Amino acid sequence: MTSIAPWPAKFPTRADAPAFAVARRGGLVWLFALSCFLPYPAIAIGNRTGLQISHVLTALAIPALLLRPPGRTLWALLLILAPVYLSGFVNAMRPATVEVDVLPKEVLATTLAVCVLWPSSWLAERRRFRLALAAAAAATVLHAVVGLIQVEAFTRDEFPMLFLYRNPSFKNMENWAASYARYMKRPCGLFPEPSAMAAGLGPWLVVLAGISAAPGDARGLGLTRRDRQLYGAASAAGLLLLALSRSGAALAIMAGILIACLGQARGLLRSVKPGTWLGAGLLLVGALAAAAYVTSTVGSGLDQRVEASWGLRGLSIVTGMTANTEPLDLAFGVGPGQSTAVVRRLLSWFPLPEGQDDMAVWSLSVAYYMENGLIGGAAIVAVLLTAARSVARSSALALGVGALLAWVVGVGVTTSYLHLSSVWLFLGALLNWDKIFPVGARAEGAPP
Repeated sequence: MTSIAPWPAKFPTRADAPAFAVARRGGLVWLFALSCFLPYPAIAIGNRTGLQISHVLTALAIPALLLRPPGRTLWALLLILAPVYLSGFVNAMRPATVEVDVLPKEVLATTLAVCVLWPSSWLAERRRFRLALAAAAAATVLHAVVGLIQVEAFTRDEFPMLFLYRNPSFKNMENWAASYARYMKRPCGLFPEPSAMAAGLGPWLVVLAGISAAPGDARGLGLTRRDRQLYGAASAAGLLLLALSRSGAALAIMAGILIACLGQARGLLRSVKPGTWLGAGLLLVGALAAAAYVTSTVGSGLDQRVEASWGLRGLSIVTGMTANTEPLDLAFGVGPGQSTAVVRRLLSWFPLPEGQDDMAVWSLSVAYYMENGLIGGAAIVAVLLTAARSVARSSALALGVGALLAWVVGVGVTTSYLHLSSVWLFLGALLNWDKIFPVGARAEGAPP
């Protein structure tokens, strides 16, 4: 009589299902997150909108997203888009609207740009957030490499790899590549300009640098030493790119990194591991060196920068904040896509600096308020309060505060580009910060 040996393999159980689901979707999440950092190239849809890889992946994910219960990112998406549709409807019936034909196009373009916020709900699961961090680290290194190639090419007054920069959502790079390479000479990676690069990478750099230098806040993510080393290398590459770009937003990003690290000072003081001290020290020295370099290079031409860049940016922001004076404008805004035309008219008296051929509201959040009025302003406040509440309820308070600071500065005063998918991806992470870093979280794989 023979006995039958038990089957050596472990059959999957209901408890194993989440792990299988994460493994199955892990590649898609990583690819989606990586695509959010690649605004170029894009397929032209009309003259002012480009279909990016992140938009295509979002569209493909909609059937799966419809099967999920609505989360914070979906409600935030609807909250952001509702004022846009309402403002577009109201201003389409107003004879005072400057460019009526632009309204429906801009409404659809805004929907396309912000829709990335919906699948960012995937990041609420810690394993998937690790994948997003890996994608952010890889993208940062890629942009830094492209930035170094640009620095070398700028010495020859050339703009390299111009064939990649195809996206009608942004300023046409071919039209100003020659003057950019000859006079500005500021690397921007695969972004339309240094300010867009700082806004798109800044919050992610805070998280990568904060975790690599002071990993206490990320204990629940189950990161290995190798993961933190990779994050540290990516952070160093990103800080180098920020320093070379001489963007004033770099100072806010450095402040966010310092907040993330100093918020865990007690944990660092208790650490006796030399590697932790060495990694944190090198990263902080690099951040301070980058901040000092940006300060010195920007400060050396402060008068020129104020007149040609900061002064113009500040003037456009003040104009955008004060342009809505009529009751309907105050309530519903001037209409989607109308802020540029209105600001051009209001500031027609202002002489543009040399090399500047256009005028707009150089702030994403202020342009949104100007176009959508107080209902749009209320939507911005509601989303920010939700993100701040999520950060406050998390176990990674210092890391979240530093990243939130970098994000707010990015959309507030750094860039006016709506179609930066990495900005909306990070907002999704902020809205679910307390789920990514829940209070009392333990490292994955650790004993209960």
